[in-house]
Amino acid sequence: MSPTRSEERMSTLGSLNALNDVTGASLDRLTELATHTFRAPVAFVSLVEVDRQRLIARKGLPMSEMNIRDSICAHTIGSAEVMVVPDLRRDPRFASNPLVTGAPHLRFYAGAPLIAQNGTAIGALCVMDKQAREFSEAERRQLETLGMAVMDQLELRALTGRREPVSGLPNRHQFSIDFKAWSARSPGRTCFAVLVDVLDLPRANEAGQVLGMAPLEALIKRAGVRVKVALDGLAEVYHVGVTRFAFVVELPSREAIERLVEELRVRLTRPMMAAEVPMSPLFHAGICEAELGRDNADDVIRKMLIGLHSAIAAHESFNWYSAQRDEGLRRGYRLAADARHGLLQDEFHLVYQPRFRSSNLQPVSAEVLIRWNHPQLGPVSPAEFIPVFERTALMEGVTEWVIDHALAQLAQWKRAGLALSLSINLSARDVARQGMADELVAKIHAQGLDCQDVEVEITEGEWLRVNSLPGEQLKRMASSGIRLAVDDFGSGYSNFGYLTELPIHTLKLDKSLIDDISEDQRALLKVQAIVGLAHDLGYSTVAEGAETSDQVAKLQGLGCDEIQGFALSRPISAIELAELLAL
Repeated sequence: MSPTRSEERMSTLGSLNALNDVTGASLDRLTELATHTFRAPVAFVSLVEVDRQRLIARKGLPMSEMNIRDSICAHTIGSAEVMVVPDLRRDPRFASNPLVTGAPHLRFYAGAPLIAQNGTAIGALCVMDKQAREFSEAERRQLETLGMAVMDQLELRALTGRREPVSGLPNRHQFSIDFKAWSARSPGRTCFAVLVDVLDLPRANEAGQVLGMAPLEALIKRAGVRVKVALDGLAEVYHVGVTRFAFVVELPSREAIERLVEELRVRLTRPMMAAEVPMSPLFHAGICEAELGRDNADDVIRKMLIGLHSAIAAHESFNWYSAQRDEGLRRGYRLAADARHGLLQDEFHLVYQPRFRSSNLQPVSAEVLIRWNHPQLGPVSPAEFIPVFERTALMEGVTEWVIDHALAQLAQWKRAGLALSLSINLSARDVARQGMADELVAKIHAQGLDCQDVEVEITEGEWLRVNSLPGEQLKRMASSGIRLAVDDFGSGYSNFGYLTELPIHTLKLDKSLIDDISEDQRALLKVQAIVGLAHDLGYSTVAEGAETSDQVAKLQGLGCDEIQGFALSRPISAIELAELLAL
């Protein structure tokens, strides 16, 4: 079924973005010019919708819209030329119009239709007077010229505000407008939406630094041309991000859209020249299903982004939107949003996992662990919320909360005569903060504690370099007496090189090294080698994750200094730890 004139008009109005206040403000001078040119008290730009007329720019009229039944302009847009009504009272079509029978009691009307480049009339530029009057042929031509100026202004704003300057393709805002129009025209129809990234941002930034912006923009433009040519006659292409293009298409199946995306990948990854350097574009895509009339444009873009970033993370050409991944992202965002309030409302608490001396299995220290009982979500694992905090600005506040509460508890135990040291985990981000070491030392002394009572656990990684801000902070801690432990040693990055440069005291062997020592001789030999080398280099060793008595016995036989794990104790409360120490 072909669209009606009103549907064409609404679609054109949407593509021109002709209904907002910014557009109306840009036309105020033209309406004021019309009142002066024709010596008329009233002039306005009227846009005709399905059930109403909106006056987006006006002079001499208080109202901003009126019902379509009262619209004189609705008659104007049915004409291809200026419409003049010398005396509205004498015209049976308008004699009962509220503008004629009531204030402001208008008598004269002249309107020039506003016709877009696609031939659709969307409204009119009108002048009105309280006196009946004639309108000369010269005045008709002047009004028609002003009407063309109004139309030029509307289309100029559309061109400058709805197209990406680098590629010349319609932008994300235009995508939203068009998707809304499609939804209104075909509600309930299912389609596929695809977001393609032709050059990931790190690569784009690198290319910009090497080649300059002009060759990079040329590269992006060529990629846009390739997408547009590949989809010619099938879908409109939108430039919705620096290196990202989107389109919506109707195809019979998921297999069909996957084949189309694969064809795009082949076309887009062919080398392209940039500043006489052949570049190999990357290709990642996110795909989602969309139901017109149910999903809005923002939902579709968000779902495509989820699929795209899933593909990037998995190093795959494309991935579909995943509701499970979506829920995980939303949950992570909620945790980040609720964390600050949770700290104030005592939703967080600390538990302590004891570490036992290997020789006699007596508790000698404990690792501080944070727990969160969310009022709606229930207990949330640190494995879930700590990575969320580390990706945001929350980690500093959470770390400070842990340090303050842990040191206060340690001071309380000391006053009760309990001998114990505490191990506190710090992230790479924590240690990379200027002044962190001095702040920690000051907090320890403020509680009446010695720095030797505290151990800082850090996770090994490439950030552990002596000539860096984290390296400087660690050295300041160690020089104050705080012991430093490398957590999860042996889980991946393990390197004895940095250990000789940094003042490390303890290596905590990762649970993955411990799991198989009871059944696998090679695993046992590996742990034996690490413990022996660590001792030879002067490091203390802690085995974490011991879950069976046999593992504990083998670790004792290997001479590991301390053992930590469920086989000896789960994380317990401060009261339970005090009772354990008192035994």
